[in-house]
Parts: sequence; C-alpha cells; structure tokens
Amino acid sequence: MTSIVVSSGGAGYGFLVDDQGRLRQAGFGPDIDTHMQHLAAGIPNGLYPLAYPAYDEESTHAPALRVTHSDGTTTTRLKVEDVRAVGPQTDILLVDPDCLLEVSLCFHAEDHGVLRQWVSVTNRQPGAVTLHEIAAASPLLATASPHLTHFGGGDWAAEWTTTTEMLTPGTKVVDSRGGVQPHLRSCPFFLLAPDGLPEESSGVALAGALAWGGNTRFAFERTTAPTVRVWCGHNPAAAEYVLDPGTTFVTPEQIWIWSTEGVGPLSRRLHRWVRQHAVRDGDALRPIVVNNWEATSFSFDTDRLLGLIDHTADLGAELFLLDDGWFGDAHPRDDDTAGLGDWQVDEGKLPGGLGPLIARADERGIRFGLWVEPEMVNPDSTLYTEHPDWVVGQPKRRPRRWRDQFVLDVLQADVADFVCGVVDRILAENPGISYLKWDANRPLTDPGSPTLGADRQANYWIDHARATWRLMETVADRHPDQTLMLCASGGGRVDLGSLRWFHEVWLSDNTDPVDRLRMQWAASHFLPANVVAAHVTRECDRPIAFGCAVAMSARFGFDLDLANLTDDEQTVCRRAVQLYRDIRPLVQQGDLWRLVPPGERAALAYVAPDGQRAVVFAFQLTTRSDDPGPLRVGGLHPDRTYEVASFDFAAGTQPHRTDAGRRSGKALMEDGLEWPLRDACTARIWVLQSDS
Repeated sequence: MTSIVVSSGGAGYGFLVDDQGRLRQAGFGPDIDTHMQHLAAGIPNGLYPLAYPAYDEESTHAPALRVTHSDGTTTTRLKVEDVRAVGPQTDILLVDPDCLLEVSLCFHAEDHGVLRQWVSVTNRQPGAVTLHEIAAASPLLATASPHLTHFGGGDWAAEWTTTTEMLTPGTKVVDSRGGVQPHLRSCPFFLLAPDGLPEESSGVALAGALAWGGNTRFAFERTTAPTVRVWCGHNPAAAEYVLDPGTTFVTPEQIWIWSTEGVGPLSRRLHRWVRQHAVRDGDALRPIVVNNWEATSFSFDTDRLLGLIDHTADLGAELFLLDDGWFGDAHPRDDDTAGLGDWQVDEGKLPGGLGPLIARADERGIRFGLWVEPEMVNPDSTLYTEHPDWVVGQPKRRPRRWRDQFVLDVLQADVADFVCGVVDRILAENPGISYLKWDANRPLTDPGSPTLGADRQANYWIDHARATWRLMETVADRHPDQTLMLCASGGGRVDLGSLRWFHEVWLSDNTDPVDRLRMQWAASHFLPANVVAAHVTRECDRPIAFGCAVAMSARFGFDLDLANLTDDEQTVCRRAVQLYRDIRPLVQQGDLWRLVPPGERAALAYVAPDGQRAVVFAFQLTTRSDDPGPLRVGGLHPDRTYEVASFDFAAGTQPHRTDAGRRSGKALMEDGLEWPLRDACTARIWVLQSDS
C-alpha cells in the first residue's frame, strides 16, 4: 500500500492507498511520521477507515461528502487518481470514475505547527450536480476519553461562553447560523483533548478553527469504539449548492494545531501564526482608542465631540473613534431606525462636516476614526426609497425587518460597487481618517437574489459570504494604510478568514469587565491580544481601576464620558495609559501564559520572546478573606534575576508603583508572587525586568 504523510511540526495525517485505490486514514495526531513507521509492517485494509467517506460508503455513519449527480445518482465512490506534493502543499486527487467528479483534498503545512486543510470539488459531468454536504475536513481521532471545549453563548452579549464536556456516544453538533453575524451564536473554534479534561501545561490537545465568515458547522460523532469522527465545514442547512459543469467549489479552510504539552504551548504557537499570517499588520502595535458611544450614543454635536477629542488627547490616548450617528441628511441618524445607506454627514449635528473634528484631532496629535455599516440599509432612507430592489429577499415575500434594517444584496454588481464606493468616498472626502470600525447589526434572512436562477437560490448562503469577502478585500487593497476593526453586533465575525483584511475584532458588546475577562480568556486560546479590542466602560458599575486592568490585558481603549470622570478616575485612567504605553509590546507581541483560570480569581502573564521582560495581571473577582496561595509565573528564565515592580491603580493619590524587590526567575515560577487581593473587582499588575 502507498503511504502518504501530510504534517506540520510533526503533527498531521497519515494516509494509505489500499489495493482498490481507496484513500484510508491510518493516523491523525502528533508524531505522525513515527506512527506511520510503526505501521509499515502492514495491517489488513479493513482496519483503516476511509479518509473522506462519501454518502453510502459508510452506511451507518454521517458522510463527509454527499452529492446528487447530474443523472440523479445519489452515491459517490472515490478513488485516488493522483498525489501532488510541491513544497509545503500536498493535494490528493480523488475521482469518481462512474460519475466524473473530482475531489481534491488539499493540505498546506505552515510554520509554528499549523496545518491548513480544504477540499475542492470539480464537476466534469454534462449537467449540474448538487452538493448537499461537503466537509472541509473529516478526520477520525483516536481517543479514550474525548473532551470537547466549544465557545458560544447562543446570542448577543454572550459570545465566547465556554463549555467543556465529555463526548458520549452519538453526534454532538456545534453550529452557527445567520450568515452575516453567525459567530454571535457559536465561535468557529474548538479544542479537543483526547485523553481527559484539557490541561494548560500537560497532555495532548488539538485546536480546530474554520476560517469562514458565514454559517459554520462542527459535528463530533462518537461510537462505542475509541474514536471520534470530526466533521468541519460551512453549515449545509438549507445551503445545497448547485455546481455547473466545468466549475469548481472550494470549501472554507480548516486550521489545525496539535500540542503534546497542553493547551498553553498550543495557544502560544497559534498566536505567532495569527500575527504573522492571519491578520493585517500583525507585528504592528495597536493604538489606545477612545470611543464616544457610551458617552453620547446618537446625541452629540460638534462642540461635544471637540471636547471629547481634547479629553482623549489630555488622557494620553492615541485615537478618537466617532461611532454611529454622524450621517443621514434627509433621514437623520438619531436612532437605529433611520439613515443607514445615506452616508452623507448630518449637517444638523455637525455643521461643516467631519473636517473640524479631524482638524482638532490632528492639532492635538491623535488619530481620527469612524464607524460604518456599509452592508445594511434602513427602510427609512433615501437609498431604500430609490433602490428597494437592492435588498436581500425572495420574489413573493415582503422583506423581513430586523432591527429596522435590511441586508444589501452584494451579489448584485451595482450594490457591490455602491458599498465599496461608500468607503472610497468617505475616505476621499476626509483624508484625515485613519481607522474604520466596520459593523453589521442584523442576521441574514429571506436569503435570495435575482442574480441566481430559481434552482440555485440555496447557493446564496455561500455566495453571499464570498461576495462580502470580496468587498472586504477590495476595501483593504484600496486603503492599505487604514486600520480596520471588524465588528458585527459585537463578536459576530471572529474567524481567521475574515480577519485577513482587518487588524482587530470587537469581541462583544458586553463590556462588563467581569464578563469580559472570561470572554478574553476564552478567546485567548486562539486570538492574540493585539487582535482583541477591549474598552473600559461603566457597565455594571465596576471600579474604573479594575476595568482598566482587564482592558489593558488586550488592545486597550476607553468607552467612557471622559468629561464627567472624577479627579480620582482621571488619575486612574492616566496612570493606566502611561503604564500601557510601557507594557504594550509585551501584551500585544509577547507570549501568553494563562496562570489561573477565571473563578474566584484569575491571572495571566505576557512574556517577551527573549524572556527578559514580563507583565503579570492578577484579578480578584469575588470577596475572600483567606489566602489563596501564591501566584506562580510561567515562561521566565530560571537563572535570570528580575526586578519586580507592582502597580495598583486603586491607590488613590498615592504613587501607583511599588518596588517589590528582586527575584530569580526560578523563585517566581516555583514560589510565586504573594497574592495581594481580597476585595471583589480589584486587580494588581506586576512588571518584571531582567537585568541580563
């Protein structure tokens, strides 16, 4: 039998081609070369499962691929036609010789131990075929005690809710819907620990991520055998795809990364890969942002905003972001029911337009940013009055309002041109803008478009996501110097596919720092801190010092009415900005060590790649009187000596830095730091500096 290995960092797949030409999976995991060498003695074909089973090939299990062929045949039989390995990429070409279908399993080995995988299907038949289900990946995982961790609260403001559960016999499905903002319901990431609960610093762990901005689906099928079949791909619900002769369908990419030393090393390697390959300008430091939304909502004028810009500069922040409500001439944007689609400045609120605001920001030495929602339209708008046919909908259905707005049908060329033109015009008229927050505040409903035939309306779920990506790519290419934030009712788009055109994501509209700490902790398994925007607000009336510390552990910013801070609060915020400027390279580019998971307390650290410097964040979430024990730091050089400085923003007018002595790296990792916190919603930050 022919043996095929595809791997990155020693982990990946082992395949065999049997005597009938069928592709079988002989291994999936770490140390795959060694595993395959041990199998060289040979085992009967039947003991190896099919690598990519089509419908009816494993009649009692869910298929990776289900197709209705042009002659009505519903089964598919795939055999290996060719294997092409060029550099880091391996393509395994499978064909159905009876129904003339080509299926390529494509793999690309990346640095840091990341393996990308996708599938392409080409129709060589005389008529159209229908793709009912097509997995981007469908490996079989050997496991004795499989534990799945998935993320999603099921709705707005509950993103990144973490669930860890043992997989029992049956099929566990984790999927998302909504098209435009599907990840509000379920983030497109998961962790699998094959031998028990996932551990931070020990044990085998697998991370999976689907790079797809549309609906996603993960399914984990377990039988009484010690295996789990993992189905990964776009959600096929109501999304059958009609594929014409001679055309090719390409799935989203599935991203894999393995670790034999726990989840922590896995995250650190994945963070490096994301910064280098999956996000724009991943090695650039992100600015400290002030957003006006919590201060003003839709109600502001030029003078109010000029004052906030001055306060932003006085605080030491670096960018002022004007959020929703700045546009709408005939239909002023005074709430979320009007104005979307009419991207002219509301001169009633802002006489003279954005120019005076941008000029003041430039005068004060800070950048200026703007909120847009270019994919949407309100019925109460000039755009909808003139172009009601531009919205997503079906011929005999009145389009359904959601949040008093509709989704624009970007499959229509005129609509796509309009959306890109909106961004082009805003930036051309206001060259001082250097940051855009791209939002999307409703799901996709009534999916359909006149650009698709009557028998192809279900293609819309896929084609809409692809068309949206083309818009994002166009905007990013035309405006390479713009910093772009990706937002969709909060964390509705957080995938590693959409992120390639953006610098950061808005993780959630839930800004309670207690909840945000848990969300940021969950997201940190996959997303580095420079990608995760976190702002200080008054949500739930938490202490400002605590909110600052939580936000400083990601990309730091504020969403406060800076004009109404008390003197003590202003002092706290200025101290936080001053410290963040110093530790920002550590937070945004350092290696993350998760130390204590959120419960009664939480702690994490960022360590410079050379180990010379580190910052440690400690959070007390509940009141306690007992000593919880020391906080042991990770990632330091044991033989180096570190100067330890402690920062407490809640120290009123007292100096906020306390020198805590000098400790060896070994002592900090083994004996730890004394835990100083007892009161709920308090925090402490330590900066560790090596003298060698």
